Amino acid sequence: MRVRHTFVLIMLALIMSAVSATAQSGYSYTTIDYPAAFNTGVFGINKSGQTSGTYFGNDGVAHAFICTSGKFTSLDFPKASRTFGFGINEAAWIVGYYIDPDNKIHGFLHDAENFSALNYPNAVATRAYGLNASGQIVGSYQDEKNVTHGYLNQGGKFTSIDYPNAARTEAFGINNAGVIVGNYSDDSGTIHGFVDKAGVLTSFDFPGAQRTNPYGVNESGQIVGSFSDHNKNHGFINSGNVHINYPGALSTFGFAFNDSAEVVGQYVDEDSVDHGFLAVKGKEQAPQISLRLDPDNITSGVGAFKLTVRGIGFVPGSILQWNGMPRSTMFQDSSHLIANIEATDVATPNVASLVVVNPGPNGSKSNAVAFVVHTGPTP
Repeated sequence: MRVRHTFVLIMLALIMSAVSATAQSGYSYTTIDYPAAFNTGVFGINKSGQTSGTYFGNDGVAHAFICTSGKFTSLDFPKASRTFGFGINEAAWIVGYYIDPDNKIHGFLHDAENFSALNYPNAVATRAYGLNASGQIVGSYQDEKNVTHGYLNQGGKFTSIDYPNAARTEAFGINNAGVIVGNYSDDSGTIHGFVDKAGVLTSFDFPGAQRTNPYGVNESGQIVGSFSDHNKNHGFINSGNVHINYPGALSTFGFAFNDSAEVVGQYVDEDSVDHGFLAVKGKEQAPQISLRLDPDNITSGVGAFKLTVRGIGFVPGSILQWNGMPRSTMFQDSSHLIANIEATDVATPNVASLVVVNPGPNGSKSNAVAFVVHTGPTP
């Protein structure tokens, strides 16, 4: 093993006027939630559009997952108490880490069929975050003094990655050219990003950021990640200084980016619940309904009522359909609609399908969300 020590310190001299010119639009967003999960994070995407990440069930237990063409598959390291999935490559290999019954942390590789553990020699904890088509893996480990270091695993051989004079270093993403991105903390505790090209480490900060966390790098060398300003967390793409902000979210984190300009990550909604997302450049924003309906269910026979629908991509003229039938709908803003549900809709127990349709010749439709009308009390 060898410690990488060659470096170049290049702090980007970007003035605040660049921030005002930062691209804010041009992406449409789709929520990705593992079915019935309490929290979801999407941390990897390959060029085929397969995604990977982590979800938490209602019992609070973490599981890894892979999603192919909308079909989710849960993955758990054998006998692990919790499994966290992160990066994915073109062969649908996934890396992450798991916690064993003794509460120790180990990295893992799932090669589309089998799991194998990853343990940095003499480390007290190992995590794997990213990998490329050649099977090179990056992540972090904690040594016996609980200091965090980055690493590269190539053919089973570990190489430590430490930004010079940093208090801690983590490596998160690697592309097929072997370019590595990650972050480090300086003596004051401030987090900065770095790029590692053949052992040459370059520091960078997103314009206006209080801290910068690069998480992924695509084959063009574009970097995706998150940064914090004085208000909240935002996703970013370094090329063009693009902000990635899920509409209405409290915070947004960009984690991976492929060469089709597809970004995946995680956002925090108004109820502080985590969701995964896919952002696609140059695509019109379609309406989407979140699972946050008010009310979210109702007793049969209660009569007509107003239903608040939350989501994104709503426009003046958006209409809620109840089992395919339009209902009188009032537009509040791009994230809120109020629909008048008729007494006949809830006269008997049923499970209604709710869809929002935007106006226009194409009439783009949202995802369908189930609304339960349950049995009322016996007279």
